[in-house]
Amino acid sequence: MTYPSNHEGDFTSFRRYCIDDGVDVAQFMASSYNPVKEELYAPASSTAGSFALISYFDQGGSYSDYGWHLMKTGHGKLMISNSNDYFGEPSLEVPSGYTLYNTGNVTTGDQFVSFQVAIYSPSSQVIVGLINGNGQFVATIAVEESNVFAGENPSALSFVSKVPSASVYPAGWVYISANVFNSSSKTQYSWTMQVFVDGSSSIASNVSVPSAFSYTGIAIGNNGMKDVYFTDIVFTSYEIPIYIPGYNPMEGYGQGSGLLVTLLPAFTTLHANMILYNWSVPETGILSFQINAMNYYGATRSSCKGFFQLGVDIDPNGHIAPWYVEGTNCIAHYFLNSNNPAVQPGFSTPDGSMLSLTIQDQPSNKSIFFQIIDYSAPVGYRYWNASIPYNGTEFYATYTQMEFQPSSSYPINDYYFNGTLYNMSYGNSMSTLQPLNDSYMLPFTLNAPPTWSLTYYNDGISGYQQIG
Repeated sequence: MTYPSNHEGDFTSFRRYCIDDGVDVAQFMASSYNPVKEELYAPASSTAGSFALISYFDQGGSYSDYGWHLMKTGHGKLMISNSNDYFGEPSLEVPSGYTLYNTGNVTTGDQFVSFQVAIYSPSSQVIVGLINGNGQFVATIAVEESNVFAGENPSALSFVSKVPSASVYPAGWVYISANVFNSSSKTQYSWTMQVFVDGSSSIASNVSVPSAFSYTGIAIGNNGMKDVYFTDIVFTSYEIPIYIPGYNPMEGYGQGSGLLVTLLPAFTTLHANMILYNWSVPETGILSFQINAMNYYGATRSSCKGFFQLGVDIDPNGHIAPWYVEGTNCIAHYFLNSNNPAVQPGFSTPDGSMLSLTIQDQPSNKSIFFQIIDYSAPVGYRYWNASIPYNGTEFYATYTQMEFQPSSSYPINDYYFNGTLYNMSYGNSMSTLQPLNDSYMLPFTLNAPPTWSLTYYNDGISGYQQIG
């Protein structure tokens, strides 16, 4: 996710995170903290009807291996391709005339759904949207060259936006996302699709999609003459895009970014180990690595309340800066006596440092305890402890993050990081910890250069060695 660099007077000093029914949303804010106007949030998660359909193409094979089916046949061969890769990842090459659909893992009948897709279509028309059980589009977005259109179906599209010329995405690619929801009032029935282009700092358009309630899946297609490419496709009952300045999604693995589809049994202790192999970054306070625990409110609602983060900034010259977010607002506090939220330069730690991270609810003390231990640091910098007052529910969810804000001063390839987060476990004490189940961790998006190598989990199934 994104957050500010350390420059006084612009988007600095504060890091604010927001959970949208299990979605982690990060953004940079002005130097004086003001609550962001929250335009729209999904209702509290029922968990019984929640779902996440995820389609990346990093394992090769055929389109059908990822749950896609032919709805309309075109000319040429559908294939997983590296010819137009997305941050080093393969994409699905779709020749002219093809339309594909996917209904895997979709629960129908929710009142709020989101979808996202990365599209490469410099000289062709691409469509993506939701379909009903008859294969008809009920909420549609189209991209043609640098123009974006939207409407209920491909025959009823209106101009929405130009694709921004300045983008953090690879050349030729555009990131499209949308919230589709029941917007009915007491006097009028309606469904609306909020369209976001290349991020979600602003809503490109609010489009009426009255038949969207009948969604059963997501479809992608090529209505142009040249090949197009798709990847990073997500369709979920949780909110992905949201109107908050500076938000761009991540790519990696975790329970964030719209994919919190199950609650864990109530627990009080979250623990993980982290190895910081090596890194090179040109700025302070622009890259971080962290874990997150949410209470019931934070896990099921759109709010800055009820989630607790613990992590380190990855800073220049072999420095790291430990911090925590204390669950009542979205401000990150560094481990200082003053609890000053300003970005700090941290301390030196060697390549290969091993850290222990723990977030623990202590009901007997009515507090939450944060601890980072850096086993490779000098004694005076080894233990970082903080406690905050707390009298809420136990934890019900967790995920992990790497956060990065593209800089106006340095290109993304000037940042390099190689690290591992492993032994992610939870329980009601340090002695009763158990590892997360393989199926709990799901992918979410990360804007990272191909030079980055991230291993999030040591488990063979949910672990993912990502290049890019």
